[in-house]
Amino acid sequence: MRHVGLTAALFLSVSSAHAATLTIRAEGVQPDQNMVYAGICDTSFEEITCPYKDRGQARSGTVELRIRNVKPGSYAIAVFHDINGNGRLDRSFIGLPNEPYGFSNDVGRRGPPSFEAARIVVKEPATTVVIPIR
Repeated sequence: MRHVGLTAALFLSVSSAHAATLTIRAEGVQPDQNMVYAGICDTSFEEITCPYKDRGQARSGTVELRIRNVKPGSYAIAVFHDINGNGRLDRSFIGLPNEPYGFSNDVGRRGPPSFEAARIVVKEPATTVVIPIR
């Protein structure tokens, strides 16, 4: 029985050895309106390619999200402030965002965001990314 416990402890220490905590600081959030959502994407900004997601209560200024057990590597991050509380980024009839949003490396301000330009590297044990929300 002791052997099984030792094996489990060894497995847990090995599996958590390659994980990081990613902290996202969304700056410029409007006061106390619903939620801020983040998608950490590995190949495109399509939701299906975002293996890590988080959300936090919106409050004036900066909202900090911490995602634990992120596999170190290259990702791009999309964040939006869901002002009306419907759980999605609302868009105009021509496809432009109607709610505040931001991307890693502050890309996408003058047109569609480039996934490659938004890439950041997540390293062990922790990485922090600041994303302005506009």
